[in-house]
Amino acid sequence: MKRSLLKILVVILLIFLPVILHQTYRWMTALPRQITIAAGHPEGRYHGMAVQLKTMLEQRLPVDVKVLETKGSLENLELVRQGKVDLGFYQPGTEYALAALEPAKQAQPKLLVSPEDQIGFIANLYSQVMHVIVPADSGIESVRDLKGRRIAIGDQGSGDLAASLPLLRHLQLSLDQIEPAYLSYQEIEEQFGKKTLDAAIVTVGIEAPVLHDLLETGNYRILEIPFTGALTRKASHFYEYEIPAGMFRTQEPIVPENNLQTVACGAHLLTKGSTPDALIAEVTAIILHQNFSRQMHLNELFAAGHEFAQDNQGFPVHSGADHVYNPELKPFLNSDFVEATEGMRSFLVSVLIAAYLLFRWFQKRRSKAKEHRLDRFIRQLVEIENKQMQLDGNNQDDGPALQRLLDDVTSLRQGTLEQFSAHELNEDRATDAFLEMCHALSDKINAKLLGWKIDRLGEKISKS
Repeated sequence: MKRSLLKILVVILLIFLPVILHQTYRWMTALPRQITIAAGHPEGRYHGMAVQLKTMLEQRLPVDVKVLETKGSLENLELVRQGKVDLGFYQPGTEYALAALEPAKQAQPKLLVSPEDQIGFIANLYSQVMHVIVPADSGIESVRDLKGRRIAIGDQGSGDLAASLPLLRHLQLSLDQIEPAYLSYQEIEEQFGKKTLDAAIVTVGIEAPVLHDLLETGNYRILEIPFTGALTRKASHFYEYEIPAGMFRTQEPIVPENNLQTVACGAHLLTKGSTPDALIAEVTAIILHQNFSRQMHLNELFAAGHEFAQDNQGFPVHSGADHVYNPELKPFLNSDFVEATEGMRSFLVSVLIAAYLLFRWFQKRRSKAKEHRLDRFIRQLVEIENKQMQLDGNNQDDGPALQRLLDDVTSLRQGTLEQFSAHELNEDRATDAFLEMCHALSDKINAKLLGWKIDRLGEKISKS
């Protein structure tokens, strides 16, 4: 009854196992109900892209997306690293460039972080181009004239500030030799209008609103950056970039008047390494879709696609993004599910092994406590042996009694062989011992029976 019940339970478990695994897989790989994107200043390009990404994500996934205004790249990176946001825009090199402003922090040893706390790279979106902007009537003709001027070098913690510092070092200008102004884009426009600002170093995408608001008026010029090759060697996250003539204004005054040499760096979208693969794969697919790059005027991404998106990473590629970049390497099982169930699988295997060993121990203990099937036959054999011990074959009546005992041993041996299969006879050493006992007792009875027959034969000879 118990064995039948166990079989039924095993069958039921096997039937429902696919359903259980499917539900477990869905639970382990479920998307979060709400995600947050760290987007920078409202007037910056990061913010506009975050809003567009929010719209497309909410259309394609059952999630609510929140766009968080921040001070810029450094804050975005910290928020991602702390797990307070799911996605964040970042200008490469910002963390290391701004660390120079905090010597104590820079001197701290860099600790290794666990894979779960690592930053994951999703995509490079566009080139953030460095623009040195001055009023058209300022009399500042080149970057050499910036010494002693009031210059907006970016808000605290922003990618603009992180880009301005290497440029100033490249121009051999310290912060003491200029009047630094830590301003947002809106404040730059306001102070330019009030004529309280001499220049601004702005590192943004070509389509950034702040550039067009200033340069399309014709009231401002862009200065060329000298020795850009040397600057890219000093700051490896920069690469040389040329702003084409008439990029911002094609009527007199043309802005810029000629092709202008400057530098640029990427604009990265980052996440935490532990963010679900399914979410990051969907985000990556949206970014790589031509509709997104067309709507956001990401011309480089539109033209080069995957190649540009994976350029200048700086951080390890998140596995969810890698599934999109390299679909042929995508594993059969979702990596989130595998990682999440690794501990469970180890626990279940340990439980199964322990249950099996406990079952075998209990089975052996029960079999030892339970009477063996041979016990009854052995008792009968012992009774026959005790009876034959009382017969020595010398009496006239011993012969028939010994013959009956011999027949009893033969019947007992045959009955035993009928009770056991060939496999059991081969595996169970107790049956071998029992059969040997039967043979030994048969030989003993035969010996006494032979002695009795010889005695009877001797009596007949003597009488004759």
